[in-house]
Amino acid sequence: MKTHFFLHSNINSCCRSVCFYALLLFLFCGVLAADVPEMLPGREVTITAPKTNKEFKVYVPVDYTDKRAFPVIYYYHGSGGSATTAMFRRITKGQGFIIVGMNYATYTYYKAERLSPHVTAPEKLFFKEVLAMLSDRLNIATDYIFMGGYSQGGYSTTVLGEQLLDQLAGRLVLGAGRRDSDVNPPPLELIKGHPVFFGAGELDDPHYPRAKRAAEFYRKLGADVTFEGWPDETHKLSQEWWKMEKTKMREWLIAYGPAKQVESGYASAQAAEKDNKLGEALRLYDQISGILPDTELCRLAKESATKLATHANTQLALIKKEADEKPHAELVKKLETLRDAYSGSIFAERSVQVLHELLNAKADALEKRARVAEAEKNYVRAMQLYKLYLTHFTEAERYPEVKKHVKELKNKTGIK
Repeated sequence: MKTHFFLHSNINSCCRSVCFYALLLFLFCGVLAADVPEMLPGREVTITAPKTNKEFKVYVPVDYTDKRAFPVIYYYHGSGGSATTAMFRRITKGQGFIIVGMNYATYTYYKAERLSPHVTAPEKLFFKEVLAMLSDRLNIATDYIFMGGYSQGGYSTTVLGEQLLDQLAGRLVLGAGRRDSDVNPPPLELIKGHPVFFGAGELDDPHYPRAKRAAEFYRKLGADVTFEGWPDETHKLSQEWWKMEKTKMREWLIAYGPAKQVESGYASAQAAEKDNKLGEALRLYDQISGILPDTELCRLAKESATKLATHANTQLALIKKEADEKPHAELVKKLETLRDAYSGSIFAERSVQVLHELLNAKADALEKRARVAEAEKNYVRAMQLYKLYLTHFTEAERYPEVKKHVKELKNKTGIK
């Protein structure tokens, strides 16, 4: 008895310990989840990345919807500053782009004189961690990630950005040149055709001439370079500049972000439509139609989405109308074809729904005939009809009830 009591006590103790630690784990996970505030359209939030233990800011555009993917801009601040989304919130007018204000992962990388290509490992980990956190919470266009920065952030964009070229849709080097001037070039296969925007005040010495030199360096390597000099501007930008009267950055971002996103999506939608993947085509047309709604391609996408939806609705209506005229097998084949073509869309679901409606209608009619024969005590005929029901309508709603009834009828009549 003592041994039993000892074992029983230990078991209880272990159970209590397991429950206690499970509760702690649950509460700890809850705290971690609570540390990441909800990201809502038109709002900026401050987040701490748990692995690198560094803060960053995220601004979600006012037109954000999780129905389509949004481009992302990583912005790196200047010397003496901290994570901010302010510049690109104003440039984008708060629309079309998720903006991430980055801090630097290490003090070493933060200092301009120590901005070495050889100390970027923590920065790359921070970049990757932030991207993963965004991907878990927002619908982001991973093919349209931009990096930009002003002054110190501009120089860091030429260092870190060159090491992440395969992950970036473009870079914006502002109030800065290239850290390594015209030596140590990035991989030619990655820099060729890569979009880079340079912008600097024409009175910003020494950064303006450095920016000109870096732009020419990239251009010779085959990069897609846009250079913008801002007349009468020094390193400290004026109020006129902040009113967006001196820069075409927004147009550049749209051209290399949303516009390309629309172009690529439209081509994919057309290819899907050609392959009769109408559900996929409908989804793509619908998604891109809202990216730049005033453009011709988006209008065409909206028209194509409407056309595909109308076609599906017409087909479903026609099949329903033919329910009493066409053979059941023929109607099923048409619905299955429509379902497969519109896979992944609401019309695939509606096709399945109509399939069930037709199936149940046919099954109910057959059951009614069997019930009539049974009522007339023509049990042989009734069992024949019930057998047809159980063979061909296993997915009918009343199948379990009919199967139970047939078993009772067999016991009653002795007919198998």
